[in-house]
Amino acid sequence: MKSKGILDWIIDIMAFIAGLLLVATVLIESLEIFMRYFVKRPQVWSMEACEYILFGIAFLGAPWLLKKGGHVSVDIFVERLSLKSKSYLGLLSSAIGMFVSAVICWFGLVTSWDCYTTGVVVTKTFSIPKHYFLPFISLGYCFLFIEFGRQFFRNLIAAKEGN
Repeated sequence: MKSKGILDWIIDIMAFIAGLLLVATVLIESLEIFMRYFVKRPQVWSMEACEYILFGIAFLGAPWLLKKGGHVSVDIFVERLSLKSKSYLGLLSSAIGMFVSAVICWFGLVTSWDCYTTGVVVTKTFSIPKHYFLPFISLGYCFLFIEFGRQFFRNLIAAKEGN
């Protein structure tokens, strides 16, 4: 069995944190249901807290999902191709994924810094500085970039071998 590298550990830890956040969301919503219908005292903060948690889950879990091959794909066409053609198509899709991930990661960092320097605050039930949330975008897309890069090199090796 192949040992895990540091990147695999980081991606797995991010996914584990996303899983814990999902459990927290279920618990918060269960509390909200109980408080609303049985105690008749709904919690004003629960929906907004779950919104923020789901935001974090998406960006923490996406690299793990890509690593496991769980992202949505249409393989009706791809399954009919030869292994070498699949490798070339994988090269193209990985390169596009790397480019898009790099751009979004960069703009996430720039926007986060801009929100930090200008003091932008998201005001709903909570008043929270926006720059607390935006780094999750950059973090998720940074690791998506890395994972797309790994896929790119796996497809490059497969294309060179002709398998």
